[in-house]
Amino acid sequence: MGIYRRPDSPVWWLYLETTHQKERTAFRVGTTTSQRRDSRKLANDRYHQRMNEIAARLYRLPSAQPAIRFAAYAPTYEQHVLAHQRAAARASQHLRHLRAFFDDDLLTTIDVDRVRAYHSSRASAASPRTINREVDLLKSMLRDAAPKYLTESPLKGMRRLRVVQPKRRLLMPDEEARLLKVGDAEDRALLILGIDTLMRLGDLLDLQRSDHNGAWLYVRDPKSGEPYEVALSPRAQRALAALPKTPGPILPKFRRSADPLTWTLAVRQHLAVLCARAKVPYGKAQEGITFHWATRRTGATRMLMNQGVPLPVVQRQGNWKHPNVLLQIYADVGKADLLKAVGALPAHSRARRKRA
Repeated sequence: MGIYRRPDSPVWWLYLETTHQKERTAFRVGTTTSQRRDSRKLANDRYHQRMNEIAARLYRLPSAQPAIRFAAYAPTYEQHVLAHQRAAARASQHLRHLRAFFDDDLLTTIDVDRVRAYHSSRASAASPRTINREVDLLKSMLRDAAPKYLTESPLKGMRRLRVVQPKRRLLMPDEEARLLKVGDAEDRALLILGIDTLMRLGDLLDLQRSDHNGAWLYVRDPKSGEPYEVALSPRAQRALAALPKTPGPILPKFRRSADPLTWTLAVRQHLAVLCARAKVPYGKAQEGITFHWATRRTGATRMLMNQGVPLPVVQRQGNWKHPNVLLQIYADVGKADLLKAVGALPAHSRARRKRA
């Protein structure tokens, strides 16, 4: 079929028989006879170019693009792309696993089948969620390799591994009290700030003494990219007041390593120790708490359901771009209404809870 026109489009289109793809070109059909003739020739040339590119990829034919191994491409990508991302440390960790498997491969040989082999090699050491993140990075790298080293990414459209969402739960008030009792001043500040300010763990660890001003904290570099201020509860202010007033990080205990990637890991490891002391289940495998669900998610749920704080206020305090998570909280807590609807929960149970 080659090139063709569509009544709803002003440009030529390609039909690539080898892969049964339809592609839009940038060449306008034109209105005069000469314009149509010239644009048709350009579109036809583009059609033959695309068919040659597809044949080269399918049959591993030599191409004009320079050959490069993953071992040579990865360091340059890490230096000039990953280094400028907010999650550079975590991405570099993913890249180390990719390099251990793909370093000897030419970029042109990394295809869907090769990535499936990577899935199998990582399955015993990492969860599907982690493997998906690593392959997402690989997809980004191969997209950026076009058109210099690749015609296009061979992983385009590749599906991610299926991830089964683990059962998670919130931090109960009695568990919170036990954790605050076994922790030191810095542990208490971390937990209280996480619950009452709804801040993410990375933002909490980035906090400097200069970011604290009375009843406010200034979040310099949040995940959303836009700095914002968060309000402090009275107990959060007291927790901060109990810490040393020295300049620098507010929570230095967890930042002893020179590698920022280990800071969040240090928090999670320490939380596991605190949970063992306080007899609080920790980790998804134990159907216990995680830092995120015990702080940010728990705090948002309490504000919405226990304190009746309006959703827009909670969304602003937690710096969510979209209210999806908060709406899901409403849906989770709304299960009581479903039980009441089928007669499995007394209709007056909620009123009794409120009076209690």
